Amino acid sequence: MISDSSIKWIENLAEQEGLILAGKLPNLDISRTRDEVLAVSTTLFIRDLKTQWLSLSKLFNSRMKEPSLCISWGELSDRPDSFFLERNSVRLVISSSRSGTIQIKCEKPALDTSSRTSTLFSGVLEARFSNFDEVTWYFLEKPITVEQFSRYYLTEFLQSSRAFDRLF
Repeated sequence: MISDSSIKWIENLAEQEGLILAGKLPNLDISRTRDEVLAVSTTLFIRDLKTQWLSLSKLFNSRMKEPSLCISWGELSDRPDSFFLERNSVRLVISSSRSGTIQIKCEKPALDTSSRTSTLFSGVLEARFSNFDEVTWYFLEKPITVEQFSRYYLTEFLQSSRAFDRLF
């Protein structure tokens, strides 16, 4: 299977060849190309996270006997590259405000009845270029995969979203 970044790369090369053949100057703006690579990589990583998390959430929900323990999910309307999971009023949001960075934030409503929230935990994934302009994602200065990130944060989310008042 050919990766999306390889497809984008070869499409860009074909476009440059077409410009040369037409007698025009090719656009070899390396920074633009790197920005495009970051943008595509960020979108793909979030899409892969979403696919992984939704599949894992469905599997988790299928094992729950009580609907209130299930995980729901949705998309944030103001950000196309974002989604959230929710359980017991605790929300885990994945979003990106710029290419090459992905934010994760888990929050719950404040104890008073205002519209404020309290952040339980947060984190940032950062993309870095490696050899041949391949993008590797890092979390806490270590390379990380979608599966590793998913396992870590879904565990944190499930622990944080337990309804403790029901346990006692």
